[in-house]
Amino acid sequence: MENRVKNKKLDLEWIDKETGRKFPAGVAFYHEDKGEFRLKVDAMPDEKYIFLRPTGSDGETVHYRVDVSLRKEGKFVRSSPIGSGKSSKSAGPYIFMELGPYSRVLALHTEE
Repeated sequence: MENRVKNKKLDLEWIDKETGRKFPAGVAFYHEDKGEFRLKVDAMPDEKYIFLRPTGSDGETVHYRVDVSLRKEGKFVRSSPIGSGKSSKSAGPYIFMELGPYSRVLALHTEE
C-alpha cells in the first residue's frame, strides 16, 4: 500500500446500487504494519471491529475479505467474515465492498 494512505483518516461511503447516490458511512484507517484497514462504520456498534484485508489478486483486480472481530471486556473473542471487496485501476481510488445484510455497497475512498 502506498505511503499516502498511512495513518490518514479515509472516508467510507454507502453507494445506492440503483441510483448511484452516495451517503456518509464512517471512516477507515490503514494499519501499515498489518497491511489492512480498520473500518469504523457508523451503522455498526463500537464493540465490533471491522477489518478489510487483502486476500489476493488476478491481473489488475485486488480482492479483499471483510471481517468482524467481536470484543468482550476489552478482549477479542472471535472473528468471522462478513463480506468481500475488490479494487482495480478502472474503479479509481475506491475499494468497493459487499456486506451482508446491507443492500448498499460500502466504498472506501483511498485518496483525500
